[in-house]
This record gives sequence, structure tokens and C-alpha cells, in this order.
Amino acid sequence: MNRSMERLTDYSISDEESIMDIRSELLDPIVSSSYRYTFRLDASSFLDKNSMLLFKANSSTSGNSDDLRLNCWNGGLGCIRAIEFQVGDMQVQRVEDVNLWASTNMLYNLPPSVQTKKLGHYLQNQLQYDVSEAIGAGTSDLTGQVQVDNTNSGMNYGQSDDATGADINSFAMNSIAASNEKIGIPLGMLLPMLTEKQIPLFLFTNYKIHITIEFESDASKFANNKTKTNFAGGEFLAAADGDVSFSDVQMLVDYLILPSRVQNATLMETQKEGGFMIDFVNPLNVKKRIETATANTEQTTEHRLNVVNQEVHYVQQIKQKIQGAGSTENLYKKVLLGQRSDGVSIEEVQFNVNGVDVYTAGPVKNPVEHYNNCSYVLGRDLQVVKPLYMCDPATEASMLSPPDHGLLGLYKPLMLDLSNGEPTVRGGGRVIGEYPIRVIYKRKGHAAVTSTWFAANNFIIAPSDTQACDTTYFVGVSRVMNIKTQPNGSQNVVMSDF
Repeated sequence: MNRSMERLTDYSISDEESIMDIRSELLDPIVSSSYRYTFRLDASSFLDKNSMLLFKANSSTSGNSDDLRLNCWNGGLGCIRAIEFQVGDMQVQRVEDVNLWASTNMLYNLPPSVQTKKLGHYLQNQLQYDVSEAIGAGTSDLTGQVQVDNTNSGMNYGQSDDATGADINSFAMNSIAASNEKIGIPLGMLLPMLTEKQIPLFLFTNYKIHITIEFESDASKFANNKTKTNFAGGEFLAAADGDVSFSDVQMLVDYLILPSRVQNATLMETQKEGGFMIDFVNPLNVKKRIETATANTEQTTEHRLNVVNQEVHYVQQIKQKIQGAGSTENLYKKVLLGQRSDGVSIEEVQFNVNGVDVYTAGPVKNPVEHYNNCSYVLGRDLQVVKPLYMCDPATEASMLSPPDHGLLGLYKPLMLDLSNGEPTVRGGGRVIGEYPIRVIYKRKGHAAVTSTWFAANNFIIAPSDTQACDTTYFVGVSRVMNIKTQPNGSQNVVMSDF
């Protein structure tokens, strides 16, 4: 008892090293072009996930330098098309369409207050919603509807049907880079392997370590232009290709300097027979297409995802309807632009894994169950307002948020969770045998539906959903990096998918 009290009241200083330090370094790219930048990291200590990609987005238009703004949905995140992490000549991880992946798995997996109040300072997204308390000026503006808060959001989208009064509330892009605020994106949002664990860069002393960032060249996918208000001519408040340029691209790297015993213990692991393993989930990008459907007729599409002999943790499907350049329905995507994931009013999905249907009771049709499946993959609910995900006939008929408001069914990814409950990467997923994953997708689209409830104010309450769709699948597979120390003291790095 006395010895226990002694330990509790022993305030002497221990000589054992237990101090962690952080060394921050601002890096300039070693190779760069208009849309591609490569950075070289120092092979020392651990790379922290709070390291940041910094850049400025500038207006390239002449005469209207304050008319552009990054979209309010994911802001600067929408500018990043791809990221690649390399050790020597080995591609450790490359994520294509990282703006779409990170929006679902990182940004909108966070509480709404974090999405805008915190990350709004870094990403410049700033999308707020409200519920209308009175009939508005637009033909579809009724009481009780969920709509964008034009006052507190980063952009005022104006009157819902013709954009009257459209303006930029914050972070307008200027053609002079010095007048624009820097955007900061944590690397942990872009690199999935960094989200899961810190990367021990000091194990790669014999290699050059590079991170390559590729920006999106088509500004219409991520930036708004408040002057593009000719909705009847197919404009939808979107910037044009080439309207945005990037400058001041840097990387603020945080190196975690842990006690020497921690780094030595990691080095000792590399000398063991199996070496030191770093495993992580790598989202593969698979492109498919859904062809144009006939209204009120069921269409079946089967996509095959060739991930044979790999361990899969999840499958995520993101669809984007292909609208003609002059389509009046383009105005419906004025808020999310090219960062959306279009839903269909009546759709169902079945996944066949290793020759067996996953849903034994039949394809999943209920949109609430679709939403629940997202929760299984993300670990929590997808943090979006109801009309963004729900676009079933009941939601459309309720006029909760007519398509003119730019929200209805604009973010409805479909997902499948293949994890087995084990809190590990290797051994935590489903091993795919000799059969590819089959995605059997069915939809029964309809033409645009016009309200006849208000004789003086007919308006579209449901957009057509028979268009062809560009479809992106993110398939999360296990990937392993093995580091072994050779007899001569050098490190050998080997990558494998399982």
C-alpha cells in the first residue's frame, strides 16, 4: 500500500524520452505544369495526415474577374482530379477522381457543422440550407421547401427558375492571384492510406518519395459563374473550360518526430523475417456507362468489376446523367455541378459476389435501404439533407425540394459493404475468387413531370431520368507495402494487392 502511494506521489522527472515534436516544412513543387505538380518529401520521421496541399484558384476570364467562385458543395476539393504517392519507381497509391471519392468518404462523412464552419475556412465550400417560410418569387417556390440559403451560403443562386439576383457572397475569384485566399486541403482527405495511419518515411532512405497532384482542367465541373443565367439556353451558373487557373501551389508538410525508441522499434520490425507491413484500403476507379432508357420502361444494365483474386472492402457507385449542352434541365445541377452523384426515382440494385447474390431477399429497391447501405460502408450516416439523397416518387410528389432549387436527387451514391467486421485491413474484407463482381442495376425512368396542382404556376416537380449515365465505381481493395532491411543495411520495398 505504501509503495502504491509512493508511485502515485512520485513527481520526479523521468529520463526516459517521451517528447513528440512536429517539424513543418513548406515545399515547392520540383516539377510543375498548368495542372500537374510533383513534390518531393524528406525521408525522415512520420508523415502526418494534417499536412496540407495549398493553392490558389484564379479567374482567367477577362473583364469579369469577380464573377467566378468555387462551388459551395465541396469547394477547392472539386479542383483535385487525382493524387499519387510514389516511393522510388513504385506507385504506392493513386486515386483517380479523388474529388468525388473524398467528398463522399471524407467531407460528407463529417458532421454538418464541421463541413462548413470548420472546413469552410480551408475548402471555401460554405453551403447552407433553410426551410422556406413563405411563397417565393420563383414559379416553384412554395412554403416548407428545403432550399439553399442564399443569404448565408457562399453563393446566392438567385431566383430558382431564372437566377434573378444571382451573386457571390464570399471568396469571389479575382484574376490577380494576390487578391485571392489560399485553399488548404489536408492530405488525409486525399490519400486514403494516410487517413488510416501515419507513414514512416524514414524507412525509405534509399528511395525518392514523391506526391503528385493533378488538377481538374474543366472549370465547369467545380466553379460557378454568376453571369451564366440563360437557363433556357442550357447555361447553369457554371464556369467554362479554361476559366480557372491555379497558382501558388505548395505543400505544407508536417513531419512527426517521435521518440527515438519508437522509430527504432519500427526499424527493428523491418529486420524480422516477414519485414514491416503497411496495409491500407486502396480505392480502385472503374468507369462504366448506363445507356439511355425509354420512359416508363424497365431497363437492366449489368456491370462487371474485374477485381479477381483481391480482397474487397466496399463498392461505391456514382452516376452522372449526360445532359445535352443546350438542355434546359442543366439548371438542376447549378449547385453541385460536376461533383454530383445523380439518383433515379425508381431504381434497384443487386450485387453478385463469387457467384452468389448478396441480397438473398432480392434486389434492394427502397431508397431508405440504399441510404442505410451507405452507412454500413462509411461507418456513419451520409451527412446530407434529405432531398439530396431521396428522389423517389413520394419525395418528388411532395415538392419537398423541386429540381429548380438544385438539390433533388443530386447526391445519391449506391454502396455495398463487404467487410466482415474484423478491425483490420488484411483479413477484414471479402476475397474475390475467379468471378468478377457483378452489379445488376435496374431503373424505370420517367420523363419530366409537370405540376398541375397550381393552374397559374405549372412547374417541373420531377426531372426526366432516362438519360445515359457516366458511371464511376470506387472499389476498395486491400493493398500491402512490405519493407525489409537487407544484410547490407539497405531497405527493400515491395508492393502487393493482397
